[in-house]
Amino acid sequence: MASHDETIMFRDRVDAGRRLAAHSELQNVKSLSPNEKDSHLVISLPRGGTVVGDEVAKLLGITHDLVFPRKIPCPGQEEFAIGAVSEFGNVFWNDYAKKHNLINDPNVQESKNKQIEEAQRRKQIYRGKRQPINDLSGKTVILVDDGLATGATMKSAIHTCKHLNAKSIIVAVPCGPADTIEEIRPSVNKIICLTIPHNYYAVGQCYNSFSQTTDEEVVQVMKKYQDLTNTNTQRS
Repeated sequence: MASHDETIMFRDRVDAGRRLAAHSELQNVKSLSPNEKDSHLVISLPRGGTVVGDEVAKLLGITHDLVFPRKIPCPGQEEFAIGAVSEFGNVFWNDYAKKHNLINDPNVQESKNKQIEEAQRRKQIYRGKRQPINDLSGKTVILVDDGLATGATMKSAIHTCKHLNAKSIIVAVPCGPADTIEEIRPSVNKIICLTIPHNYYAVGQCYNSFSQTTDEEVVQVMKKYQDLTNTNTQRS
């Protein structure tokens, strides 16, 4: 873990992925035998996290897949998440949503339903011909995103991996705030965060280039893994 005083600037998401892959905890995966590597995979959170995850998977020599959590934004503050929804429709609300009685707000419910639809849209487009992940039994999952903010979508992704019986979960991100990291830590086996800026306000502050990742970029990344069949991630 980085100290709170240490701030690392990443050139872009590719650079962030390369630096994550170089972390000593993840380099241990690189040295595993081919059979042992089969029990490890990167699962990224699209869209930006997929670019980071691609570098991690490529440099560690393991496969790469996706989960599809979507944040539920606060009315009037689109960048501030008050919860998240998984591709299975599971909804997670944070303390802010509960404290301000936002859960049953009609606008919030409408937004939640839109995010469920968007998760399904992305799942259909990004996965292409690949079979969906139905079982992660025996798998060590490295969950990758381009950074943490409130942690809502990462918490949803963690729940999805647990729902699919992942053996072990490692969260690996380039940057994040200390409070979110500490909230997530008890729910996973390990968390790797390269930099924890003292005055953290947004993921983009840690990048020199932080342009929005497009649907097409995600599709192109995942085409590289299209023909990789990992029977251990599918129910027989």
